Amino acid sequence: MCNELDLEWGEIAELEPEDEQSSSKLGMDTEREKTCEVLQEGPKATQVLTSPVSLAKKQNANCNEQLVITFTGDIETLQKNPAFQAAFLSMMQAVSGDTSLKIEKIEKGSIKITFSGSKEGLKRLEEQIKSGELTEVLGMPVEDVQLLPSSTTGEEQDKIRLVQEIIAQGASGRDLSDTNLSGVDLRGTNLSNADLSGADLSGADLRGANLEGADLNCADLSGANLRGADLNGVSLHDAVIDEATIISDKWRLLWKIVNQSSKARNLSGANLSGANLSGADLSGANLSGANLSGANLSGAYLIDAYLIDANLNDAIVENALFGENSELTEDIKRDLKRRGAIFEDLPGDRFRILIPYSG
Repeated sequence: MCNELDLEWGEIAELEPEDEQSSSKLGMDTEREKTCEVLQEGPKATQVLTSPVSLAKKQNANCNEQLVITFTGDIETLQKNPAFQAAFLSMMQAVSGDTSLKIEKIEKGSIKITFSGSKEGLKRLEEQIKSGELTEVLGMPVEDVQLLPSSTTGEEQDKIRLVQEIIAQGASGRDLSDTNLSGVDLRGTNLSNADLSGADLSGADLRGANLEGADLNCADLSGANLRGADLNGVSLHDAVIDEATIISDKWRLLWKIVNQSSKARNLSGANLSGANLSGADLSGANLSGANLSGANLSGAYLIDAYLIDANLNDAIVENALFGENSELTEDIKRDLKRRGAIFEDLPGDRFRILIPYSG
């Protein structure tokens, strides 16, 4: 990269003596109070940094823009090598044409570096990365880039970085409980088995997202767009869904079943395949011809439910409570009992009814 820019290492950075470097944490905010001098050497001005990563306070006074660049590499090696950090920063200054550029923070997630600087300089960096002109810096490949608007607060910047991380890496099985993801674009992302309980997803774009097995209990989905999202096995207890929520009839029906009384509800012919109905009260419901294949009925109440021609193939029925289902054949009852179902009208099952389901 130095060859491409026609730069010599002496022109890239003037480093501190080694003992001074070891006492300063390059790239972080600990050196913000130091300023840089500009010395005149004949007709040419040379910038001498009092700290290899500190920059002129005056130059940076009005710089609120931030750019997050994710690199492939070993973060510990970078953090423990001040000289490398200084050379790295100087090269980024040269590439961006912005001498006010500085490193605000270095985080894990490969190596995630937040830069602050002028709007023009950061935009130039972003464009070079997105166009493929800048693919590596000092041997560290660039993975991703995200420009943070100057008006964003620290909390909003954290939110932007989190969304960027989810998009880049997915969040399968991740704990995102109580997270603010309102209004974000998560189209097509992998959120399978993620814990999103209590999360604010209001107005979020979740089209085509994989939410299979996700915990959405108490999540706010008002105004969210879930068109085409995979909601098989998703838990929707106490989730907020309103008229503005874009969701298929199948999953809106599931939300109603688990959050509203479904006793004696007419669910004849309903498609509830793959639905998470654990603990649902379906006693007396008309489920004739309903598709319950692969559904989670663990701990559900199905006393007096009408189940003629219902498809229960591969349904999870552990501790599901059946009884007075005269339309079920003895073979079907035996099969359901073998899979963990409880029949209150079968000898030997009554004592199990007293044991509450805790799944």
